[in-house]
Amino acid sequence: METTESHASNVVDRLWRAYAPYQRGRNTFDDLTSMLAILLLAGFVESVGGPEDEFVRRWARAVAEARIGLSPLMDLRAALAGAGRHRDFPVLDLRNLEVGLLDDDEESGDVPWAAAFLTALNQRPSWAKAGLAEVCELLMERHVQESTLSAGEFYTPRAVARLLIESASPQPGDRILDPACGSGGLLAAAAQWIAESGRVDGATFEAYATDRSNPRLAMMNLAIHGVDQPVVSASDPVSLLRRRSSGLADRVVSNPPFNQRIEDIGIVDWPFGRPPESNANFAWLQLAWSRLSEHGTAAMIMPQGAAWSNGRQAEIRRRMIAGGALLAVIALPPNLFYDTSVPVHIWILARDKSHQLPPGDANDVLFIDASLLGAQVPRRPRVLTAEDVERISGRFRSWQRSPRATPDEPGFSRSVAHEEILENDGSLDPRLYVEAEQERPSTAPALSPMLDELDRHDEATAGSRIGLRKSFSTCERLTRNGNRPPRVPLRSIVAGTAEGMFENSTSGVLLAGPSGSLIRAEDYVEGGGVPVVMPKDLTGSGFSVASIRHITGQQAEGLERFRLHRGDVVLARRGELGRCAVVREEQQGWICGTGCFVLRPPADLDADYFAAYLRSPEARKWLEAHSTGSMTMKTISLDVLGDLPVALPDLGMQQAIAGAMARLDEHERLLREQLALTRKIHADALNGILAS
Repeated sequence: METTESHASNVVDRLWRAYAPYQRGRNTFDDLTSMLAILLLAGFVESVGGPEDEFVRRWARAVAEARIGLSPLMDLRAALAGAGRHRDFPVLDLRNLEVGLLDDDEESGDVPWAAAFLTALNQRPSWAKAGLAEVCELLMERHVQESTLSAGEFYTPRAVARLLIESASPQPGDRILDPACGSGGLLAAAAQWIAESGRVDGATFEAYATDRSNPRLAMMNLAIHGVDQPVVSASDPVSLLRRRSSGLADRVVSNPPFNQRIEDIGIVDWPFGRPPESNANFAWLQLAWSRLSEHGTAAMIMPQGAAWSNGRQAEIRRRMIAGGALLAVIALPPNLFYDTSVPVHIWILARDKSHQLPPGDANDVLFIDASLLGAQVPRRPRVLTAEDVERISGRFRSWQRSPRATPDEPGFSRSVAHEEILENDGSLDPRLYVEAEQERPSTAPALSPMLDELDRHDEATAGSRIGLRKSFSTCERLTRNGNRPPRVPLRSIVAGTAEGMFENSTSGVLLAGPSGSLIRAEDYVEGGGVPVVMPKDLTGSGFSVASIRHITGQQAEGLERFRLHRGDVVLARRGELGRCAVVREEQQGWICGTGCFVLRPPADLDADYFAAYLRSPEARKWLEAHSTGSMTMKTISLDVLGDLPVALPDLGMQQAIAGAMARLDEHERLLREQLALTRKIHADALNGILAS
């Protein structure tokens, strides 16, 4: 038995097959809006029109003309214009919306697909049986999948929209705002949600679009979903924050453009701090919070980077946490969107958490890691199932009713106090707080009674093992979605130009040490001075001073550009390629020697992570393959080094990896000491046995 959705899917397949041949060689920008206008008209004729209405007769004639291959445009336009004058038509001032279908000039209207589309619409199974709203949603989804043009702001997949609305839980009579509505999908989902429990016309919908081509499309979509005479305007977060007189909203839902540049940011007062002009993420979040009523909540889709971004954004985030603006953060899986594979978060905000949570629980934030949910087939976006949506929204609703009575769910959710979040510098990455589903069993072998004397060394390594396991558990949580980080040329990282990777990065420095003419053999001095780092002085754990050479302080003054700074990475340019060390406070002011390179990383590259990557088999293999020289003395040039492809996860992941590798190095040192002691005990024990 066919369901409503399967009926709608059949109708949309039929409509798209009729439309698709007319895409090539045309400007198809307004086609989707015109399609929705036809659907809206069809629904209005069916539900409101009578035989005496002129727009009904013109619609019937347009359908008849289309069936015999004639252009239906004249009658179709007349039917739309007539319906638009009817007092019950759900879209105000239809002619001023500049819908291409309404253009009086048939040639400039550019709607050659109208006859085929109209004929397909009126075939069986009927669109009326499928439901106009369902046909509209699937048609918009098909347009995003197969059209060559973008519809402005990101299209929000239906399951994600449903999750957002279920999290916000709008009620009949609510005032609902979307400040960056795109094609109106979130407000349409809100209208559907309200219709399931009450009348849609009791709610007020307020919508704005950042792309000026989207308001008319959003208005058609909302009208089809039962919103009476919707009004959508073009705007931006600064203008909306200034427009305080427009009233407060009970619910704000939005999927605003990510990392968007924003102008005139200093002309308004931001409640938690002025966001950077180069990134509007925290402008949208603060706008949503500012427009909420006392009992209001907001559900906003945000890029992952907003959870851990540095600088001014980090300070805003900490103020939002301390001010009780945040209810929950939900991490979603990657590949949910048609136009980007990056995973996103949902931030749920409250104007006043004391109205949303039981007394005494307003100091907590719920973190949900849903990054492993969803189903995916090859070459298609991942889809959240209805069960996934219910699991996420159900967990949030249960927690909201009683955080203390809702136990944490390992691998999925955890309630975290503000204090713990602020101890993590305000990071809101759910992977940091949601514990793994189960700890891996320990692989440590059982100790023989002969090793009892090593107990005191076991105590020294026990703490190291605990820290090591915690570090690698963090890495596992951060990489749970299984995405392979991109490989980015080193020179692009240093220049801060890696496309799509950095939000507010400064450029770094990559240079070769001084030539032999600047530091000659006779320049080295005995008995102290300024150390000069050569490849032999680089070790896996830092710098060796066993045989390091020095120059005078006076000569070092002429080599200022080769001075080492804390956080630099010194790399060997010859010999064992991949050998490197990170400059600490003790090496501040030393000189990079002739046989080395020095990298001063940009803000979005962690020095310790980069050093760990250089020592990895992947990097060493690449350096070996691109080196010159003999088998015993390999050499790499600065220009070739710039081509080195560096695995570049996000900064939070880099820091976690660097911490894990540092703990691993320390653990290895402790184990080497333990091994040396074991060998000594072995020799002593054997001597004792033989002597007895």
